[in-house]
Amino acid sequence: MSLAVHGREVDTHGEIERRGDGTGRAAPGGLAATPAAPAPPPAEAAGDALSVWTAQVTKDQIPLLLRAGADGTELGRPVPDKGTGPVELYLTAEQAAALRGKGVRLTEKKISAQSRNRLKAAGDGVFRPYSGEGGLKQEIVEGMVG
Repeated sequence: MSLAVHGREVDTHGEIERRGDGTGRAAPGGLAATPAAPAPPPAEAAGDALSVWTAQVTKDQIPLLLRAGADGTELGRPVPDKGTGPVELYLTAEQAAALRGKGVRLTEKKISAQSRNRLKAAGDGVFRPYSGEGGLKQEIVEGMVG
């Protein structure tokens, strides 16, 4: 029996033979798979951060977007046969520059400082403190008493 691990075929026959109980299962601890290489750095560290871009494109420009790495399912509504249609793209600066070099007029969508501050102040709505006024501890205790 063999098993593909990180693109390599690993022979597990010896481990099955060694068990010798006729079950066909590998001996305990017989095979361990580990990553062949360290994980790549985060996108931001590698300079590959995605940004949101908009463009008015023709139907002939759609293949350029797809070859540049844009997700065809995320383009929005279909582009008309004649004229241009709006698309929204998630691209790195390098991908956007390559498309600009091929005649695609892109505009980066930016969040205003005011909107960024409002979003930061609102938080993500996930974290709730355990202690303190209105915290989870208070909610639990009040639920037990009530």
